[in-house]
Amino acid sequence: MSFRHSARRICATAGTVFFLMSVAGTASAEALESTVDKVLRLGTVVDDKNEHGDQDPSDWNTPWGPLSQYDRNLLINVRWANLWEAPSSGQVADRSVDPKVRAVGGALMHDHHMLEATVAEAAAKLDVALPSSPTPIQRSWQREIAGKTGGAADDAWANVTRQAHGSIFMLIGQVRAMTRNDVIRAFAQSADAVVIRHMTLLESTGLVRASSMVVGSLDPAPFQVVPSWNKVLLGIVLAGFALIGTFAVVRVCARYGPKTTAND
Repeated sequence: MSFRHSARRICATAGTVFFLMSVAGTASAEALESTVDKVLRLGTVVDDKNEHGDQDPSDWNTPWGPLSQYDRNLLINVRWANLWEAPSSGQVADRSVDPKVRAVGGALMHDHHMLEATVAEAAAKLDVALPSSPTPIQRSWQREIAGKTGGAADDAWANVTRQAHGSIFMLIGQVRAMTRNDVIRAFAQSADAVVIRHMTLLESTGLVRASSMVVGSLDPAPFQVVPSWNKVLLGIVLAGFALIGTFAVVRVCARYGPKTTAND
């Protein structure tokens, strides 16, 4: 068999393999998208039972400019923060025997009530659905703080709350720098001032450890926008088809490649 004929067979085989890959990949993608959407998207992009926020990557058109996924998640995450930080701070303000902790807890509770009105107004204007309860990890923080007494409760509240503020502070900065929506830009500006004030107040208690001030962008906090499971599964399936196709092409090349002879 001539090398030219072998090359034609290799190209034909490779073309067939990648055609089948694309067809199978498309069918699998559609099937997975349909199946996973039925499981994960139960009527709304905001699911109080998870920590993922808005998973719709598209921009929404509004009179105030495009509304991105990050814009919407800022509103959602500030609402989540209000839902757990206001009551926890209020409990600490009532229970603590430390005057400084009581004052800081009261200030945070008051600010979160004020911020709640601001986020509700912005969300209503932009038609963004907001969660009605804290995330599971936030509820665990509430239980941790409520389950302690005295100085241990003060310490847990100061450190957990400071770390949570550091996480959302990064999201606020990102959205403030990149948003094209006027309502979100103004909201991020006001939220940024509140979060900076709160971090400063928490640190003023003298209870915040250095480890609570280090928050990486990949930390498993509820303030990160993470890929939904349907996108992860689709990526795995398509990568599998690509691996099978590459293996098939390599086998065909090895079988039909030009042979060297002693005369060569």
